[in-house]
Amino acid sequence: MSDMPSGIDQILQQPSFGHRLRALRVARGLSQVQLAGGEFSPAYLSRLESGTRPPTERVMSYLCKTLDVPPSAFHATAGGSALVRALATVISVGESPATAAILEEALLLERDAEAVLRWQAQWLLARCYQQQGEVQKELDLLQEITELGDRTGLPDLRCRSRVRLARRLRASGDYTQARTRVEESLALAEEHGLPYRDVIEALITLISIDAESGQLSQARANADRLLKTLSEELPLRLEVEALWTAASVCARQGDHDAAIEPMTRALAMLPSSEDPVLWMRLRLAAASMYLRMDARDTDRARALLDEAAAVAEVVGMPVHQRELLLLQSQLAFHEGKHQEARALCDRLGERPDGISVRDQLRLNVLRNQIAIVEGDRGPAVANLERLAKEAQRSANVELSAEVWRALAEALRLPERAGSD
Repeated sequence: MSDMPSGIDQILQQPSFGHRLRALRVARGLSQVQLAGGEFSPAYLSRLESGTRPPTERVMSYLCKTLDVPPSAFHATAGGSALVRALATVISVGESPATAAILEEALLLERDAEAVLRWQAQWLLARCYQQQGEVQKELDLLQEITELGDRTGLPDLRCRSRVRLARRLRASGDYTQARTRVEESLALAEEHGLPYRDVIEALITLISIDAESGQLSQARANADRLLKTLSEELPLRLEVEALWTAASVCARQGDHDAAIEPMTRALAMLPSSEDPVLWMRLRLAAASMYLRMDARDTDRARALLDEAAAVAEVVGMPVHQRELLLLQSQLAFHEGKHQEARALCDRLGERPDGISVRDQLRLNVLRNQIAIVEGDRGPAVANLERLAKEAQRSANVELSAEVWRALAEALRLPERAGSD
């Protein structure tokens, strides 16, 4: 190539050169055989990547041409490591598919980077995966982050890693592992006197795990404790999450009067400019609550979903769009717009990526409710009875009651009531 230097003194030294080469190859989806081509053997390329052989100018010219990069892609830079530059980029522009790719490549390049630096990069990458609905990638990475946090020996990293992992495990339905991790987090926070916010975040997560798994009495006791211990030193985001969590537990117990007060406070105290994503998610949660009250408030639910939909168009990730669609389909069904509910369900597909186990069950329930209204009663009734009994066997009485209620309501509707 014409821009090759006369020497290779600017090229990264091994093993850094090999790390950079492997990252570029993997980023382009090439195997060692494909990259080596007929120029040299895959074994030689393997030695280059492992750091046991230095590159020659001829090899450098071939690699740059084949990978379609300038020689400077292999140069040491004065701007810090690739991982530091990637972190600066993500922190300045936010999480997105593009910044996720930047972090992935930097982590490949800097496999020997200092543990705390790698932990920070993986933490941000896990948030990218969460927003993109990449559930398995997020879960796998959070497992790595937890192990890496343990290797650092830093209590705050160990505590926060476990909270994030517990939340992902809870959403995946693995309540046993989720509870283990969050209890470890609480123990670390208390043992090492970590900041108040770490204790509260772990407690919020524990409450949500107990609520999801049907341990409502325990969840309510901790929720009442949480509300009593809230203080002004908490970040606004965390105070809002605490109120939201307490409201959700009260609602699941059927204590809707107690649920409305903290949820209303949370909705009122968070401006959309502060955290648009949390502002949107809060409205989705509140709409869900209003749709599950003994006397459903569909007007309030629709107003909240309309607000959330406007923001979701701007900042919502795929997982938020799917949550919104599910709630809109449930609302349409309860408003008697059964054809609209069916169309929205069809847009979601059978098993939407990224939604929680509970939301997947609610989607299955709704599909069977629609089938009953459309006249296919036998199989749909049997499916709902099975879902209710499964929830009951798992000791989730609240969820079982929700399914039985859905069955009873669908059976009261006239068949073929599909016109809007």
